[in-house]
Amino acid sequence: MADVLIEKRHGDLVRDIAGRIAQQAPRLADLGEEQLEKLARVVVAEGLRDELKTAVKLAKIPYRTERERFLERASRTGSQHTVKAYRAGLTHLEAWCADKGLPVLELTPAQADDWIESEKARGLSSATVRLWVSGASAFWTWLERRHSNLRNPFRGTRSRPIAKPVRKLAVPSDLEIRELEAAADPVLRAAIVMMSQAGLRVGGLPGLSILGARWNTTTKGKQQAGKVPEEARAVLERAGLPLRSPFSTFTADQLRMRFAYLVSKLHADGKLRERYSVHDLRHAFAVRFYESTHDVYQVEKALGHANVSVTEGYLRSLGLE
Repeated sequence: MADVLIEKRHGDLVRDIAGRIAQQAPRLADLGEEQLEKLARVVVAEGLRDELKTAVKLAKIPYRTERERFLERASRTGSQHTVKAYRAGLTHLEAWCADKGLPVLELTPAQADDWIESEKARGLSSATVRLWVSGASAFWTWLERRHSNLRNPFRGTRSRPIAKPVRKLAVPSDLEIRELEAAADPVLRAAIVMMSQAGLRVGGLPGLSILGARWNTTTKGKQQAGKVPEEARAVLERAGLPLRSPFSTFTADQLRMRFAYLVSKLHADGKLRERYSVHDLRHAFAVRFYESTHDVYQVEKALGHANVSVTEGYLRSLGLE
């Protein structure tokens, strides 16, 4: 029965193609029905041959291995939050393809758009969908560079949600930072001092190490180091934290959440103008450092930026020229 159905579909396809040849190729309109069907069978056979060649090439690509290599590489150059989002996005894309009976590596641009639209229709936040699409596109770019027969189906998509304007960057004043320090527990107070006086990202705190007058850590996949502020050393010692690894028992998310809770409380009490994030402490450091040095190259080095143009944009976004 199945063979009969397959033969029927094949025959319908051949007749459909024969009809289109007659309509779209006037020079072939004089051919008889039998000749058109023979020509159509050649077209179908060539199409199946090309599909088979593509399938064989794709079957040779170790998808799972490439996926893990890509995510491992992303974890060395970006935040763990981004890597988790990339993994989640690829997992959802694979589930969508499986539901549609589509091989992931054969995804077309139209199908990539359909997946994006399906995720948007689920009511997910625009930021989440954008990050998932960014991860999928980055993965396909990775595959494209390693396998010449692949092309990134997400390149040029117009289905990606439009980015919402980010909130205006906020810079806590020295008085507000003192309010935060005074209200924080000893560990969080030490973290606040390191971020506001050394310009550290919260992601650099778990790997922070202090030796003598210098600190060093790894943040966003890069080594960063600097001089330990005297107040920071004193606060760390009062908190009973080991200088060699003061925050090694905490994750960046734990410190971020504790800071957010403290900010929410102080903002509700009218002691803070804004609901500051941990990154706003880095903003405060950048403003103070630039105002004291007026040297963008020193600020670039202190912040650990990739190049001075990043620092210039950072300072302008904070209202500085």
